[in-house]
Amino acid sequence: MRTPLRLPALATLAGIGLGLVLGLVLGSCGHDKPPPPPASDSGSGSAVAAPAGVELFVNDTSIGVVRPAQIANWPRVDSLVPGDSRKLGTWERVSLQGAKPKPAELAYPSSSYPDMVPALFPGDGGAPAFGMFDAVELAKRGKPAMREDHITAIRIKVMQGGNRGQNDDGGGGGGGHDPTKLVVTVKTPTGTTTLTGAKLLGLPRTPAPDNPDHKGWLLQTLLAAAGVKTYGHLVLTSADGISLPLDKKDISATSVPFIKLNKSGILRLRVMKKAGEGWNPVGDVRGLTGIEVR
Repeated sequence: MRTPLRLPALATLAGIGLGLVLGLVLGSCGHDKPPPPPASDSGSGSAVAAPAGVELFVNDTSIGVVRPAQIANWPRVDSLVPGDSRKLGTWERVSLQGAKPKPAELAYPSSSYPDMVPALFPGDGGAPAFGMFDAVELAKRGKPAMREDHITAIRIKVMQGGNRGQNDDGGGGGGGHDPTKLVVTVKTPTGTTTLTGAKLLGLPRTPAPDNPDHKGWLLQTLLAAAGVKTYGHLVLTSADGISLPLDKKDISATSVPFIKLNKSGILRLRVMKKAGEGWNPVGDVRGLTGIEVR
């Protein structure tokens, strides 16, 4: 029976013996290992055949099988591999084995689909499917930019050595944040309003000034959602206490505070300033959690 794979949120250690076996299987992938698999199903003392799933490989080493119950939760594929293989920028190729005789090949997914993340989800007829998702679309369980249905195995080739992809800020899924649990607190002289993840994900997005293929929110969109109609001075803060002050004159057609949900599942605000035919970032807040209106 193949070793099934459990999502980090549900991982439990089934025993010392199982941990040793998993350590041997994953030893070649690095020190940071994915969660241990669940114990085999059994009934009346007899082994029961394992349900179908998607077998996951990294550099030809089998990591385990992702079961249908896990796929129903739309897991990010990078959250299911060992920690040293989670940087999407280091993925050279993803091979998707399905119903077709020849596997579908996805080369350099982080370059082919920038700002997107890979995930498994219930596809055609409920069968396992693979997709590359915009982070907001994945959080909303929406439509992927590309998809392959009836997947039975995923083979990931990770580059060995070199520096390519090492600065990928994807967070690896396993270390990322759940966008539905985002909270932005908007404080005004008359009170405080909380914008939850569900509220934020439902707000209309617009193309980024520097790249129309990337979508996000204008700062004004969040202010309007919090009921802020007038403002003279703003202070934007991050979860780690970094602050960025903005005056009303800093928000215009040529100076655009733009917010994106990045691949780590956090909100990143950058002030984009028009420069000739292009745009330059002149202010940056990673992990936006607060807006103070003065």
